[in-house]
This record gives sequence, C-alpha cells and structure tokens, in this order.
Amino acid sequence: MFNMKKENNRPILSFFLELGESLFSSLIVLFLIYKFVAMPEVVHGASMYPNFDTGERILMEKVTKFFKPYERGEVVILNPPGNANIDYLKRIVALPGDIVKIQDCKVYISRYGEKFELQEDYLPDSVCTDSGSFFREGHSVRLFDDEYLVFGDNRGNSVDSRYFGVIKASNIQGRVIFRFWPLSRVGFL
Repeated sequence: MFNMKKENNRPILSFFLELGESLFSSLIVLFLIYKFVAMPEVVHGASMYPNFDTGERILMEKVTKFFKPYERGEVVILNPPGNANIDYLKRIVALPGDIVKIQDCKVYISRYGEKFELQEDYLPDSVCTDSGSFFREGHSVRLFDDEYLVFGDNRGNSVDSRYFGVIKASNIQGRVIFRFWPLSRVGFL
C-alpha cells in the first residue's frame, strides 16, 4: 500500500516539474527578448509633447540599428552623454555629415553642399527652436561619423542636444516603433 501512494504522487510531481521547466524557459526567453530585441518603456516628462505624453507606453526595438542607419525624424530612446542610468525619448534631427545651424527659431542643415530648412511636420507651426548652452544661435555644428543631434518635440521644455551636445550611435538604445497605451492612441509610429 505504501508503494501505491508513491506511484500516485509521481504524476503530480511530474506536473510541477514540467510547470517549473516551462516557467523557467519562458522567463529566459522573455529576458533575452527584453535584453536584445525589444522592450517596453513608459514616457516620463513633457519633452516630447504633443506627440508623446507622460504615462504613455511605447515599444522600443533594438535590432534594426545593426543593419539600418537611423533616419532624420525617427524617435529613439537614448542615454545622454555621461549618464547611462537615464533614458531620454528624443527625435533625431541631424545625421552624421550634417552641418546644422539654429537661427530665427528654425533649424538649417547643410549636407553634401545642399542647404535646406528642416521641415518638421510633426510639430505645430508655432514651435520655435531656440539655442541652448551647447548649441548657440547662428553658430554651425558639424556632425562627424557616428554623431547625431536629437531634440525633443516640445522645444521650450526639453533637455536635448542643444544642451548636452552630440550623441554617439552607441548612446542610442533603439527606435520607438509602437505605442500601446493609451488605447485611444495605439499604433505604429
């Protein structure tokens, strides 16, 4: 009789072992996805208003940066120079090779001899891009290989490249590709 009880417990023990294995495997897979593929982020602060609001949930992917260069206008998550413990949500406004100048509330770019005013359809017409402690009104900044300028969409309330300078590609964690909260604003970016 004692042996029968042991045999009756084996299916239960087997079930819990399989459940533990599945849970452990799932956690490893989720960790690997989170670490190397994509991760959710919560927007904090008003620096990207009106396009992103505090409390919104977004998804950042980390893979395409290895085979597709960043483009002007993309929203990225980055670590500011000298601070790997903080994440900033910003928009890329200038690329390696650009010469950039802020003048009269506008951003001007010279690239391969072509000069143009940066068209930012994602901003209201009334937005003024002021200079900052790094980026002075009327002075040009040349971006070298692997350097980017990032600005917040809320130009009057954003600590960005105008204050902390150029960003190396290694400071950029990845592209923001999807907003999943609030439900009224769900969609790919």
